[in-house]
Amino acid sequence: MRCVVTGASGFVGRHLLRRLADHGHTGIASGRSPPTDLPRGWTAAARNELLPARLRHCDVVIHLEVKQHVPQPTAADIEAFEAVNVGGTRDWLEWATQNGVQRFVLTSSIKAASPDSPYGRSKVRAETAVSEWAASDPARQSTILRLAPVYGPGNEANLAAFVRQVIAGWPCLVGDGSVRKSVVSVGNVTAALEFVACRERPGGMIFTVTDPATLSLRELAMLIADLAGSPTPRGIPRFLAGCAAALGDVIAGITSREMLLTTARLRALDEESVFSSGDLVAAGFRHPQTTQDGLEELVASLTRVHS
Repeated sequence: MRCVVTGASGFVGRHLLRRLADHGHTGIASGRSPPTDLPRGWTAAARNELLPARLRHCDVVIHLEVKQHVPQPTAADIEAFEAVNVGGTRDWLEWATQNGVQRFVLTSSIKAASPDSPYGRSKVRAETAVSEWAASDPARQSTILRLAPVYGPGNEANLAAFVRQVIAGWPCLVGDGSVRKSVVSVGNVTAALEFVACRERPGGMIFTVTDPATLSLRELAMLIADLAGSPTPRGIPRFLAGCAAALGDVIAGITSREMLLTTARLRALDEESVFSSGDLVAAGFRHPQTTQDGLEELVASLTRVHS
């Protein structure tokens, strides 16, 4: 399979290129700047150079470009959501049309399932553009993957901060920690991307991608502590967490520093987020990793950095 991977310099992109190359796939890795350190069989191209170009052969576009979610977006962030997540997707759909590419894979987010934020709404508009592109030609195929928060070696967002708290022995739970959170390892994400890119099923499909099971925050913390050899995870009462979050809001407002706990972060911790990859599994996908497998890789990478 010959691919064009956009956003290839990002966290998922770097892991995906290695997986695709290991399985014999080749292609072009694109980014705002030409990606570096590419595996064998891959060439680099800057986005603004590739979009006007014409290729003789491309089987699929795997579109990873994204302006990531931020908890409290500014006007500039909201403008970037529209420009990158929506406008950028339309740019690559037009490129696919002009180059006769019939398969398009979009990485989206579970936030598109309940779009209550500017980021989530931008992902819905991107999904709509992709679905309409596929519907306009019966030979076309679009696949949208709604990803749970992704974690793995090299990722500094999402679960990594939680893992650091557990390893350091800091309080990491609010209340009893029973809130459940679906997450997905980068190994499962890249396997899912390869799986859907290789499928030939004309039409439009949307799949959610999570780890095989959803754990509570306490279960995640206990698993991390066991893997890292850290103390038993500790928490703080919900009332005290609320006071600390309010103080965090004040300090963040005065200093513009990013605080460990704010009301927005506390709200996110309190929110149960449970999704399933059942439809993807029913289509034939098999997860290569459990959550324990994925966390073992992440913990090992973080402990190596700090050892």
